[in-house]
Amino acid sequence: MASFYSITQSYAITDPRAFEPLPDALRRTSFVMRVLCFLALGRPDLDDHWKSLQSDQAFETVRSRLCSILASTITTASVLLAISSIFVSTGSPVSYFDYTSPVPYCLLFISFMLAMIVMLTSGSSMIRWLHADRQ
Repeated sequence: MASFYSITQSYAITDPRAFEPLPDALRRTSFVMRVLCFLALGRPDLDDHWKSLQSDQAFETVRSRLCSILASTITTASVLLAISSIFVSTGSPVSYFDYTSPVPYCLLFISFMLAMIVMLTSGSSMIRWLHADRQ
């Protein structure tokens, strides 16, 4: 029985012949690819994701970890949305920060839009991961 260990999880594959190594083209990645992998999968490389495709149990482990990351992102974006809406709907708490000028509203609107984008993309990614299967 071959076992593959990650920092957070261990993946067990019962049949060692069923494990296919990561292709060389996916092993040597650029800095941009490592950043994209980290943002999409929570790891800077494709090793854990490749291992998760080798067994059902490992896939479920990776899927639950990614859904947890996405749920945390959605929660954080929701809090930012609530804070943005509170700032827009209240008056200035100090006299030297003028809310009547357009600059604070523009910055709050940008924050509001970015939080909405994060919620929509994270929500759609979570739906995709919840309905994805290993194949």
